[in-house]
Amino acid sequence: MKTWLIALALAFVVALTVVGVGCGGGGDEEGSDVPTDRPTLEATLRSIAPTLEDLPSGFALQDPGEAFTDNEEAAETDPEGKQAALDRYNEWERLLGYRASYMTNDPIGTFMKGGTATVTVTLSLFRTAEGAADAIEWGRGIASDASRAMAMTPGAISMETEPMSFPTIGDETLAARFTGKIRPQNMAVQVDVDFIAHMVAIRRGRAVAYIVVGAIGGATPGQEVEDIIRVLDTRMVQALQ
Repeated sequence: MKTWLIALALAFVVALTVVGVGCGGGGDEEGSDVPTDRPTLEATLRSIAPTLEDLPSGFALQDPGEAFTDNEEAAETDPEGKQAALDRYNEWERLLGYRASYMTNDPIGTFMKGGTATVTVTLSLFRTAEGAADAIEWGRGIASDASRAMAMTPGAISMETEPMSFPTIGDETLAARFTGKIRPQNMAVQVDVDFIAHMVAIRRGRAVAYIVVGAIGGATPGQEVEDIIRVLDTRMVQALQ
């Protein structure tokens, strides 16, 4: 049970990398004044990233743990091709990204009773707010097209997407609901998993945060989605001051 949940979480990480990371306060920074050295970028992203205390109880960070991604690394898993991804990232002047995946400690109970099973987070820093806005707009196109979203989610065998009502947070907000079935790859036993996932992206100045919260067992993600996004927004404001 845990193996295919890990595969599900990693599939969402790949999808998020493509949509956003590969991704208010600080929005007035001039691009020429933005720090671009790796240690400063990593420190900024880490100051924004959620901790276990920010997530629902009973979740744990999954291997390979937290990861920072430069443009080359983020482009490696892009279904549209590495060069196409690099062209996008360079056009947006993406500086560095961060990603992490969390999973419930009780996958069997979650599957049987229904509940939130996975939380994936990606963050991106751009040189300018304009670049961040272009990135989130590109993600908006993916989120509104089920066939493109499914093509960018490893193992997905069916998917539907629809806009989702969500409070406006940050400088702009994108929210969508995904329902479908995923078949985790590289497993000895074939397992098809029904899921409902809420994807929310926000931009605050030159920073973008995406999360996907996935529920299984017939459940729907709940208040934790908004709670996590509000924490990330608060930290983006502080980090970009």
